[in-house]
Amino acid sequence: MNEQAKASLTSAKQAIVELLSGPSKKARFATELVAGLRRFNVGKNEMDRALTELEAEGTVVVRENFCADPHLAEVDLRVIALVDTGRGDAAHAAALHEIDLAWNKWLGEYLANHRCG
Repeated sequence: MNEQAKASLTSAKQAIVELLSGPSKKARFATELVAGLRRFNVGKNEMDRALTELEAEGTVVVRENFCADPHLAEVDLRVIALVDTGRGDAAHAAALHEIDLAWNKWLGEYLANHRCG
């Protein structure tokens, strides 16, 4: 990887951490991250590479989700949460909990409002 690619990846990683550590510190869907990263000029491919590294470093948790609705077949349903190292041994579990909260809220709203015709 050349220096420019390394700098771009580092920048993408920093932007992701900044977005996830905002005031609400909540988990976000990958699609929300893509939208938020636009202001940092970070595209989806860069985000995916950065998430892979951040997850390997233990900085974030990424959970793939599935919904059997055929309308969601091509939708990226990954949810990402920052691992708050200040929580010690419970940091990973807390990130998973935030992911569960985001997923359950979204899924409940989706199922309450979506009607297949």
